[in-house]
Amino acid sequence: MERSKPAEKSRLGRGLSSLIPPSARPAAPPAEESVKPVEVKESKTPDNPQDTVQRLAVTSIKANTFQPRDSFDDTALEDLANSISAHGILQPIMVRASGKNKYELVAGERRFRAAKRAGLEFVPAIVRELTDEESLTVALIENIQREDLNAIEAAKGYRQLLDQFGLTQTELARQLGKAQPTIANALRLLKLDLEMQVSISDGQMTEEHGKALLSVQDPDQRVKLWEKVIANQLSVAETRRLALKITQNGEIEETPPTPARDVHWIALEDRLRSAFGMKVALRPSPKGGGTLTIDFSDPEEVEGILDRIR
Repeated sequence: MERSKPAEKSRLGRGLSSLIPPSARPAAPPAEESVKPVEVKESKTPDNPQDTVQRLAVTSIKANTFQPRDSFDDTALEDLANSISAHGILQPIMVRASGKNKYELVAGERRFRAAKRAGLEFVPAIVRELTDEESLTVALIENIQREDLNAIEAAKGYRQLLDQFGLTQTELARQLGKAQPTIANALRLLKLDLEMQVSISDGQMTEEHGKALLSVQDPDQRVKLWEKVIANQLSVAETRRLALKITQNGEIEETPPTPARDVHWIALEDRLRSAFGMKVALRPSPKGGGTLTIDFSDPEEVEGILDRIR
């Protein structure tokens, strides 16, 4: 397919509302999951001639080359496919021409995938004239507005717009309706090792965990901290605290492992607890002795113990 060349001055300068027709804009909650019978018809009097809804063959549409999402929840996709089978598609997808009677998906990836899974032969679609830059931006905006992208997918989308189309962070932030520091902080996540990025994408840790890891400059110590975060499911606060310790001390302070308790001591503890009717703890000493601790709430409980052992 011959790619459309970016215009000398991107139409993004006119604002995203000029690119996304009202009928194809995402809503909250996601409209494609609404249950409502739909009959696909062409719009009679669209606000923009390009906003006419057409009935396109599923086989004539290919996936979006610039789709920022890497993964789709299979269970949610199956639920959406079942809903589409029963009630049809509420919102049209958006495509752009890629040849004679051929199209490339721009927005509505989940709807399109679910429609194919549901066995639909035709889908309602709006055909727009979009450059590569606009196609990526619309796909990115749709996912961001629905909060469908994880932090790594969003960061990759930002990076692609910046690198491929020569946008600045300030320009990108203005077009996406975000603050420039938000874009900058998201892009920093791409400096993490691939395994750490996958941990964020898979939900094993959050974007804030990733930022805490980035504060550790030493690569080896960063890996050790990441492994500790995953193994112990550390909170963001705990991760930040350890990251600060590494920054100050140069390494993670290893906590001595707690020795396994002998079953004999556990049995003695249970017998004492039953005898006294109170909380009891036995702490053996490496030298052979140990400490017996009895928790009591008032002097009468101590008198009760004395009565039992007299």
